[in-house]
Amino acid sequence: MPMIKGLEATGKPAAFVFFDFMELPARLECVKDVGEAYLRGRALDDLILLSSDRVSIEIVVKAAKAEIPILISRSAPTDLAVGLAEKLSLTLVGFVRGKRLNIYSGAERVQ
Repeated sequence: MPMIKGLEATGKPAAFVFFDFMELPARLECVKDVGEAYLRGRALDDLILLSSDRVSIEIVVKAAKAEIPILISRSAPTDLAVGLAEKLSLTLVGFVRGKRLNIYSGAERVQ
């Protein structure tokens, strides 16, 4: 099973931002969760953004602005999202199913 580099070396559990896409559109839920973390004074640069929905360019932009370096989804990202994630040096992983996944950008963070 692939591991995200750096998380195993911290000695603390990894932190995640979870979405529930049944309640709000993905872009709104992302803003809500990231905003809540900011209000609590939480640094976001060691978070992994998890999505059950398709990762769009909007989600990549929001993750980049919040300095969240890793986005993981069980669905495929859009082509624009992949291109922007590459330019912004974000790790974008999709089609996560069991022990299988596709790495679209930032493979250097996955081993």
